Amino acid sequence: MPGPTQRDVRNAFDGGLPPQRAGERVIVVGAGLAGLATAYELRRQGVDVIVLEASDRPGGRTWTFRYPFADDLHAEAGAMTVTDHCHYTMRYLREMGVDTEPSDLVDTDFAYYRNGIRIRPDRIGDHAETLGLHPDERDRTVADLIAGYVTKPNEELGPELAEPFWTPAPRLLALDRISVRRILEQRGASAAAIDLMEPMFLEMRGGELESASAMAWARYESGPRSFSTADGGWHKIAGGTDRLARALADRIKDRIHYRSPVVRIAQTADEAQVTYLDRNRLRTLGVDRVVVTAPFSSLRRVNLSQAGLPAAKHAAIRRLRYASVLRVFLQMRTKFWPEQRLMLSTDTPIRTVRDATPRLRGPRKIVECWLTGWPAQAAAAMSPEERIDFALGELEPILPGARANFELGTSIAWDNEPYIGGAYLLPETGHGELMAHTAAPVGRLHFAGEHTAFEPNGGSMNYALESAVRVLLELSDR
Repeated sequence: MPGPTQRDVRNAFDGGLPPQRAGERVIVVGAGLAGLATAYELRRQGVDVIVLEASDRPGGRTWTFRYPFADDLHAEAGAMTVTDHCHYTMRYLREMGVDTEPSDLVDTDFAYYRNGIRIRPDRIGDHAETLGLHPDERDRTVADLIAGYVTKPNEELGPELAEPFWTPAPRLLALDRISVRRILEQRGASAAAIDLMEPMFLEMRGGELESASAMAWARYESGPRSFSTADGGWHKIAGGTDRLARALADRIKDRIHYRSPVVRIAQTADEAQVTYLDRNRLRTLGVDRVVVTAPFSSLRRVNLSQAGLPAAKHAAIRRLRYASVLRVFLQMRTKFWPEQRLMLSTDTPIRTVRDATPRLRGPRKIVECWLTGWPAQAAAAMSPEERIDFALGELEPILPGARANFELGTSIAWDNEPYIGGAYLLPETGHGELMAHTAAPVGRLHFAGEHTAFEPNGGSMNYALESAVRVLLELSDR
């Protein structure tokens, strides 16, 4: 029997969630946004729910760093942005009484740092020969490049690419066999033009345009959440992204077991069984249903030999790719750079440099170095102290005075997080083949999280919350 559609999920969320079977026992694996929302809604309906979380905090990849910074400074280690189009996120923010404020990623003094100089997006023609642009690209701005190589060709693919609910036609699925870089090359873009456009492809910024699915990219760039068309409808959660997760967790705090990593999931015709670590002991619980919200990169560490999963589900768990992201945060004594809202795309290993605290009054600031792809993987092999020194060494030529103004720092290597294993879903070519199997329930096991979304791209709090509502429909309609 086919599961709920994306439209079904929206209608149920807006019109009232269906009733659950009171008294049933459900385990939710993971206290990220998907797990928290699932457990919150089940608890409200009288379901006996337990959340098993491997770490010591709620939120998963919504993680606000407050330590070790001074002066109440904080920085986002994971998810950062919510837009007016994030229907589920905005609803839960209102319900939890959590406010938003303008995003730090828009209205910045964005520029490129190439070959040791700063280049404004509207002045790339002045440096066309140095950058290596094709002759017919040399009189264009970056906005012109995106319009010519991205927006207009995507519009010609058909209106269904931008429909509110994702139902890909065969010609769109054909894009799933082509990488983002390949389709841009087919459209005539030079390597230099692709390099200039790449920072705008926010959800594809795993530094992997060579393997990322052109279908997922085209869908994202044609939708209202595209970074290249960002407007005043982009927000951040006031006081830190983790406030939403903590508000949800506070409603069910007596049902969450922290530092309880799941090590085995099994099921029979009569019950599902979850084995987890309780300090130095193994405990097994038998329940009616299990909702697995942990990323598949983490699920690979769990024994599923008796879970009854079909081969296609096992293949999806093994194959699903997550972006390599490493973020270094450097507390500076004062703002010593000229830009009011610094954001640079560089040709160095530290990739993006930005003021992570542009709206906070000084004197101190946090400079973020945002590494993706292979540079992130390389820096992940360094010690925390080595990462700070590496970042400062790369930053000094870009922002002279970095070492003199540096006070303290910290970093997050998402590849190294043992129960996460990557920053967000990075749909590679062939991702469409995996999508149906990532979300499909198997017996008493259900699956949620941004990687199980209806949409072919990830990295969204909204998709995580949408997946929780989908699972609630599955649980009520069995």
